Amino acid sequence: MQHWYNAVVTEDPVLLTADVLKQIMPRCKNPEDWAEPLAIHMSRAGIESDHDMAMVLAHMGHESMDLTRLEESLYYSTAERLMAVWPSRFKTKGYAETFARNPTDLANLVYGTRLGNREPGDGWKFRGRGPFQLTGRYNYERCAEETGLDIVSNPDRLCDDPVAGATSAVWFWTSFVDGRDMKTTTKQINGGYHGLKDRVNRFKRALAVLEGEA
Repeated sequence: MQHWYNAVVTEDPVLLTADVLKQIMPRCKNPEDWAEPLAIHMSRAGIESDHDMAMVLAHMGHESMDLTRLEESLYYSTAERLMAVWPSRFKTKGYAETFARNPTDLANLVYGTRLGNREPGDGWKFRGRGPFQLTGRYNYERCAEETGLDIVSNPDRLCDDPVAGATSAVWFWTSFVDGRDMKTTTKQINGGYHGLKDRVNRFKRALAVLEGEA
């Protein structure tokens, strides 16, 4: 099966240098590790215009805090916070207290029978990772099958390996996002409009940098 990840780039590939990526995501600690795999995979996936690249990088920067947060945090220090975040799951403080400061059990509770998770511990094993917080056994298996990434037996590759992270990010975008406009893409990624203002600001900055106007 031919996929974008192993397509040959026949024309000039997307130009995304470490310096350009650093301007777009100032807090990124290792832009030199991310720039090349992102450029290669965006080229292969046909994400080549300044507008389309800016759209991808804006959402990626928001979701991952400039590629510094590549693993979902499920650590909640208080029962009250858990009750505020998941009011339908935690109706009493006593029950919520069981999962406060207990990210493993919390992940297995909230994700344990969703997103293709079917084995004990799948909720924690397949928690959100990578620039777009890939979540659930189903999505890990599908990404692995379509890209060749070994992330089912080794999910932490999405956190530890920028090449795997970049590959999964472009795969996620091409699989779930159509790139039409900022509001639509925010809902496709987030399920709502969380962080819309920050995403718009990031898009404007990324576009200015890519167009050489920053």
